[in-house]
Amino acid sequence: MGAFAAILRKDLRLEIRSGQSTLALFALSLLIMVVLVFALDPQPSDRAHDAAGALWVALVFAGMLGATRSILAENENGCMRALTLGPIDAAALYGAKLTGGFIFMAIAELAAVILIVLFFNLEIGAALIRLAPPLILGTLGFAALATLLAAISGRTRAGDLLLPVLAVPLFVPALIAGVKASEAALLGLPLAAEGQWLGILIGFDVLFVTLGALLFEHVIRED
Repeated sequence: MGAFAAILRKDLRLEIRSGQSTLALFALSLLIMVVLVFALDPQPSDRAHDAAGALWVALVFAGMLGATRSILAENENGCMRALTLGPIDAAALYGAKLTGGFIFMAIAELAAVILIVLFFNLEIGAALIRLAPPLILGTLGFAALATLLAAISGRTRAGDLLLPVLAVPLFVPALIAGVKASEAALLGLPLAAEGQWLGILIGFDVLFVTLGALLFEHVIRED
């Protein structure tokens, strides 16, 4: 836990000093919302459906950017190799990177929620509160998957191009569940309609976090 806290504290301190990742994620979310609003031209009857889709598109793109920056920062000047040589458990290193990516993505998602309220003219009320569970579960799952895949793609040429090719297809089932759960929340449907999709998100979270903790050591190891 000491190594986990030290690495996470270091990542957060660097982000507070520079603010590059947070500003980039916010700018990307804003750009995605503007493009989708003009492309979809949402009507009142389709507003909840379009807003849910736009929100999760922003989550996916922001998650890939946040995970990539977190891992690439360690690859510079051999920092990742130095961490693996130290008395640090690989699972703790993965957990710290996952937590940092989750925090950055959560900030971007909070900004995205504010933007969809403005752009899609949504009402502020219980529907937005019900968005919290699917967004938290989706952010956790995608952060876990993207952190692992960013470590893999970071060891190859053109890793930034490889990450979307690997991450998006694997996350598609969870993405569909997240969109459906968010749409049910925005439409004010019964909790059971949202709960069945939340169960799928929980299952994918367990899968991605477990695989990441087990495989991260083999991914960062230099043979």
